Amino acid sequence: MEKTVNGTVAQQIAEAIAIQIAEGTLMPGQKLVETDLSKEFNISRSPIREALFILESQGVVEKIPRRGVFVKEISFKEISDLYDVVYTITELAINRGIMICTREQIDELKRLIDEMQATIDKREVKKCHLVVEELHLRLIQLSNNNVLIDVYQRLNMRWTTFRYLTLSHPISLSRSAAEYSQIVKGIENKDFTEIPGILQIKKKRGMSILESIVRD
Repeated sequence: MEKTVNGTVAQQIAEAIAIQIAEGTLMPGQKLVETDLSKEFNISRSPIREALFILESQGVVEKIPRRGVFVKEISFKEISDLYDVVYTITELAINRGIMICTREQIDELKRLIDEMQATIDKREVKKCHLVVEELHLRLIQLSNNNVLIDVYQRLNMRWTTFRYLTLSHPISLSRSAAEYSQIVKGIENKDFTEIPGILQIKKKRGMSILESIVRD
């Protein structure tokens, strides 16, 4: 039980650190000190250490022997490769799940889109990001394929940093709910035809935003 609780707390801390990286509060190359993070999150060093391990395993930070843990420098090529994989997995998951998903799953997707729109209307980017994270996971889960789901979850923390950056952009924020609505409409109608195109639009816009940030 203790492991489960600690794991949950560590995951939340890992995501909070990833968002700080996305916001620019933590910069590439910056050292992450356990004692400082422990004070910031008002928690013992054990879950902090676990959170840093999660981030390291997902390529967000790197541990350098005898020096410590640092925010990882990342190239646009790495971002491009990550986006290729994430959106390929998403398209595959929806294609597999579109004929087998349940009414309950579709209703849950619609509920999340409504919640997402509410956060957009209030300009609550952090809350919107959390909703989008859950929404995207639900899309992957439509596949009922544990390997696909596992691969996506392993990539998710690494993607969190970049998804938050793109979602913070006014154009992305205003269009995302409508695009997800179109995707869910296609799923509900069991019509996959337009879904790959919508995913490609989302992917290209995200990469365009990130390219301007990384190369500035």
